[in-house]
Amino acid sequence: MYRELAIDCFRYFGFTSFDQVDRLTIAQYEIMAEAARLKEVDKDYRNHLQAFLNFAVRAKKKAGKNKQKPVYPTFKKFYDYEDAIDLAKRKNKPDRFEKMKRLLRRRES
Repeated sequence: MYRELAIDCFRYFGFTSFDQVDRLTIAQYEIMAEAARLKEVDKDYRNHLQAFLNFAVRAKKKAGKNKQKPVYPTFKKFYDYEDAIDLAKRKNKPDRFEKMKRLLRRRES
């Protein structure tokens, strides 16, 4: 566990020494990990927005005999930023009842 935590600190948080890792609390690590995930979502958002703008100018689909309409009429159809944020936030929060669920499953077996 310490090894993975230290690697994350050096890789994502800009830490430069093990002293910094040793002083980090679990609560601080969880906040920094969520912030790193949100930063990645923001980067993905910008990349998807640029791709959408490039594609939206040309992308069309048939909408009748001689008519065409855009494949993605809105940006949200292409990339749902709010869903990506919700997913990033949920990923950090463990299920409080997971241990209880496992115990109940064992009893049912």
